[in-house]
This record gives sequence, structure tokens and C-alpha cells, in this order.
Amino acid sequence: MSTSTTLNLSTVETRFDRLSDITDRVALINSVYDSDLNGAFDEMESFIGDARTWDPAEMDEDARRFYLSHMSFHREIVAEIISEARRVLLDDRRPFVKRLVNYHREFSKWLTGLERKYPI
Repeated sequence: MSTSTTLNLSTVETRFDRLSDITDRVALINSVYDSDLNGAFDEMESFIGDARTWDPAEMDEDARRFYLSHMSFHREIVAEIISEARRVLLDDRRPFVKRLVNYHREFSKWLTGLERKYPI
């Protein structure tokens, strides 16, 4: 999302409103109840893919802090979901756990680089 105007806190907050709901649906990986995990994973990957295109250099300071904080929080929440999945060990969810581990690894690597460039 490259624009010529600075992204402000309100704009970034509005965009992140959806992520909590998406992550809650991904967390159903640890539940025996039927759920659309493929859809939840696709939506999370799409949302984060889009959020990764937002240029922190084009954000005001408050928006940049909020963005980095939410991305860091997302990394930790996904790590918690993985940890729980390893404890629960639902056989039919193993492919999703593997997908989430790979997602988390790649996301964490990218975010670490961003955090080095824009320390909070």
C-alpha cells in the first residue's frame, strides 16, 4: 500500500480491527468442533500479506508504533496457538499445525527485519 500521503493512527487502527477476529478463527485449530480452517488461514495470510505492503516510512510515528505493536502481538498470538496445538495434538489438524508453523517462521523472520529497521 504505497501512497503519497502519510498513514495516520486512525487508518492503521481501522485496518487492524479485522485481525483479531481472523486470528480467533485460526485458533479453532485447537478445537474438535467443525470450522472453516482453510478459509481462516487464507484470510489471515491475505490480511498479513496486505499489511506487509504498508510502508512504515509513510506512517506517522503513532501509526508506526501501533502497526509494529500489532504485528509483534500477532507473532506472539500465533506462537501461543502453535504451542497449544502441540499440547492438544488433534490428528486431523496436523496439516494445519504444519502450515501455521511455516507461516509463523516466515512471518517472524520478516518482522524481525522490520523491527531492526524501525525500533520501537
